[in-house]
Amino acid sequence: MSFEWSKCFCYSSRISRILTFFTLLLSFAVALHFFGLAIFKKDLQQKAFSAAQLALSQYVHQNDSLSSNASFLLTNYPPTDLDFIRFVKGDEQLLITSNKLFDFKRLVDLSPTITGVWVDLLQPSQKGKWILVSIPLVTGGVAQAGRNVEHTGLAVYQLILNGSKWVLVCSVLVSLILAVLLVYMLEIPLRVLEKNLKDALVLKDLSVPQKDTILRPLHHLLEKVFYQNRCLITEMQSSLDNVAHDLRTPMTRLRAIAEYALQADSVEPDIYRDALSDCLEESERVVSMLGVVMSVAEAEAGTMRLELQTVNVLETLDDVMGLYQYVAEEAGIAIRCEGEPDILIQADKTRLSQVWANLLDNAIKYGSEAGSVKIFAIIRGSEVIISFVDNGMGISESEIGRIWERLYRGDRSRTRQGLGLGLNYVKAVVEAHHGKALVSSTILEGSCFEVHLPLQVEITN
Repeated sequence: MSFEWSKCFCYSSRISRILTFFTLLLSFAVALHFFGLAIFKKDLQQKAFSAAQLALSQYVHQNDSLSSNASFLLTNYPPTDLDFIRFVKGDEQLLITSNKLFDFKRLVDLSPTITGVWVDLLQPSQKGKWILVSIPLVTGGVAQAGRNVEHTGLAVYQLILNGSKWVLVCSVLVSLILAVLLVYMLEIPLRVLEKNLKDALVLKDLSVPQKDTILRPLHHLLEKVFYQNRCLITEMQSSLDNVAHDLRTPMTRLRAIAEYALQADSVEPDIYRDALSDCLEESERVVSMLGVVMSVAEAEAGTMRLELQTVNVLETLDDVMGLYQYVAEEAGIAIRCEGEPDILIQADKTRLSQVWANLLDNAIKYGSEAGSVKIFAIIRGSEVIISFVDNGMGISESEIGRIWERLYRGDRSRTRQGLGLGLNYVKAVVEAHHGKALVSSTILEGSCFEVHLPLQVEITN
């Protein structure tokens, strides 16, 4: 059923694209047609008006004896470009025309200064539209001439205008055909990309040779995403194995303690009390692990809430050192802290202590036997720099760029207990405080982790 719906949606989308292209092409064709028709009409009118005006001017110049030889004018018919010439001076009017049926009386009330193209005279015997031109005379008065536009390009224009409906029909057909072809041509690269993606799902590889198409950048981007997802899945599978291993130990111990208490023959309360205490301890360890996972996810999502307060950096470092003093003594590692006593910053004290704990725990865990961990806190400019320096196994160049990633664990760290979340959490918390975490390391010589925090920071929760 979902497949049928997807096919219907595909067809609906295709029809929508065809209609969009069809509308655009048809609108363009119709606009182009009427724009060309308007230009053609204006050109016809301009040429006809200019021809009539030129003919009238030439006629007047050739007959400049208008005032003294009226009989000559009466016998000198207007040029073929004009149907009549009318002279008006005061109350006197003179009409010259080669058309014997022309009704002069109908023009008596027409203003001699009227000019225009395709003017309707509204005269029964002068039906149709006329081109009227007029020029002033040197001797006084006005000369007006007219020509019936039936003798110009109006008939051609009317023919083209009447044929617009056929142009519209042809435009509809051509626009529809072009719209279908455009949609088909645009879908060719998409169909090729769809085939490549289907092959990738089967072959587990998207590195399919591509021709130079407009979707080539998209193909490369999808290829990159496909490769990153494949690497992420591989890494997640490996990391989840580590998570399962680390969670299995406390859960197994918790179950063993509960079974021991249930199978004990003694009913002494102390046995049950000790079993419950051990169960609570192991469950607390599991909750702590899950809390770290949730905190990392919260930090990466950008929703970490910080309870800001004034924090003395050296005091928080001393508190964490006190917690890890016993662990360091068992590993034979000496811890030493140096720094200015009154370094105050605005920070979340609990989360900042977790950052120091993670960095100190790593320094002890991966430090060399009978080694040392040195902690320095200094002010440089507008920031405070806290450094954790150890002389342990170090980090290789191939791994140093990935140690901040979630669930990533280096080859030498897989034998140690851990989830691969500590440094990722450190980076997230430090960046939430508008700071940065850096690392430098040399194999078999040690590592230096630095945390840079601003002395003053405004953070919006």
